Amino acid sequence: RRVLFRSTEQLKTFLSLAETKNFSRSAEALIISQSTVSKRIGELEKETGQPLFLRGRGGVRLTGAGQALREYAEQIVNLEEKALSQMNRTGQYSGYLILGSAYAYYDMHLCSRLRVFAQRHPDVSVRVKCGHTGALLNELRRALLDVAFTHHPFHNPDYVCTCVGEDELVLVTDAKNTEHCGGISYASVKELPLIDSNFLYGTTQRRLFPPSCQFQLRMDIASCAVPLLKGGGWYAILARKHVEALLQSGRLRVIPIRGEEIPPVQHYMVYRKESGQQPAVQKFISAL
Repeated sequence: RRVLFRSTEQLKTFLSLAETKNFSRSAEALIISQSTVSKRIGELEKETGQPLFLRGRGGVRLTGAGQALREYAEQIVNLEEKALSQMNRTGQYSGYLILGSAYAYYDMHLCSRLRVFAQRHPDVSVRVKCGHTGALLNELRRALLDVAFTHHPFHNPDYVCTCVGEDELVLVTDAKNTEHCGGISYASVKELPLIDSNFLYGTTQRRLFPPSCQFQLRMDIASCAVPLLKGGGWYAILARKHVEALLQSGRLRVIPIRGEEIPPVQHYMVYRKESGQQPAVQKFISAL
């Protein structure tokens, strides 16, 4: 009987190459030689009996078999990491938890709640991964996360999805910017030198801005837009809580939008129903 995956090092190398699509960059990331990368991939393809990558001048890309393997490889590597972490924590921690959080939710809510949770449950070790909602849900489906905090709901009978709050979105600018002190109409927002902070839901984005609208500055992470507002004539739509301290200190100000309100950003906690039975997950959910 053929034995697959003689070493998780093969799978880690496979996952790295699937990500970088380049042998030399994978070698640099893994701190090994390029020949070692080639050898491990060759051994893995021999063991699976199928080509996993298509080679080309521009790099490599996964074959159909490679795509199928990728999901399971991530789970296997993750399980090994969790097992090693659990063994290393024997006697010190009774539980191990991997959380995924949207960047803004971590900044505004999860960070402070983690501090309280850690004080109340010193027996639980927590790892946090920050990312965008799509990537977080993808990792959750692959069992790479125990609990995810997202800005969009996830409808699946095998998962629990609970709305854990929402935050008001406001149009802000530097306090020294004296334009539009009396407010601005909803229809005129698109005319502002706006920093796209990646905070608006798709329907709101389409109502506010025509398809042809181009932003000079776009930020994938909302917090990155905040420093750009200071001392300039830029504007951004952000969660009020995200800039609350700057508003209170008078460094930023809110510009009222007339005619229509911008829907708030909502936050959801998502986890697999089976994960909800784990003691560490139960402790965390109860703490929230």
